[in-house]
Amino acid sequence: MDSKRIGGPLALTLLSCSLLLAFVVWVELAPASMHSVSYEDGPIEMLSAVFYGLSSICFFVFIFRSQFLKSRTWLHYTIPLGWALLMFVFFGEELSWGQRIFSYSTPESLAEINVQNEFNIHNIGIVDTFMGGKFRYLSIMMLTTGLLLPLLGLTRLGKRMIQATAFPVVPFCYAPLFVGAFLFGKYYYPVVGYVAAEVRELLMGIAMFLFGLHGSLNPRALFRLPETHQRSGLEEHGNVLTHQDTPNQSDVRSR
Repeated sequence: MDSKRIGGPLALTLLSCSLLLAFVVWVELAPASMHSVSYEDGPIEMLSAVFYGLSSICFFVFIFRSQFLKSRTWLHYTIPLGWALLMFVFFGEELSWGQRIFSYSTPESLAEINVQNEFNIHNIGIVDTFMGGKFRYLSIMMLTTGLLLPLLGLTRLGKRMIQATAFPVVPFCYAPLFVGAFLFGKYYYPVVGYVAAEVRELLMGIAMFLFGLHGSLNPRALFRLPETHQRSGLEEHGNVLTHQDTPNQSDVRSR
């Protein structure tokens, strides 16, 4: 499936900006209603978990469909599998691994070190103390995943590195949503408090879902492969051949 079947870069960029703008308008015009759905296990948190769960599924589909990965060694599956498993962990962490759904108590050893007495990792005291809490490491992840790596993927060297390591990188058209999620939390946290953090996590979940969905529909795009790579199988001894590397018809005839 080529990129035209998913949507052009401009259309996808507008989609990213529109999703972000919708939440900005919401918090500006009706902050009280945003508060009313941002409580623990409320609609915002549940939607975040759903999008992280869907992201995980999409990444597994991406891995299954990628002809590029199938032509590589098992080591090249490491990072793509890492994305799929990380999103599954995010899904579980958002729900505290179903603790309130299934009504089981936090083990005493974990309760002693978890600041919210929950069955999860991100509220363990050491995470807050030495990593600045979930707010900081999610911010680093947003900017690295949604901005720095896509910028690297615009360069020739970056493309070669992405393909050599089989490191899936977000299409640049989704950068506004990743960066916007970071800025939303940064700007609105002093205004609406924890609500901004909850919405930021939801925006992050939506962004990761779009990342995974794009990969599941067009696997080669995440590796910055040329459009014809998957259809023509242009591979030689593990190296990706670009259009420039492929001999043209006149060269073939002359030989």
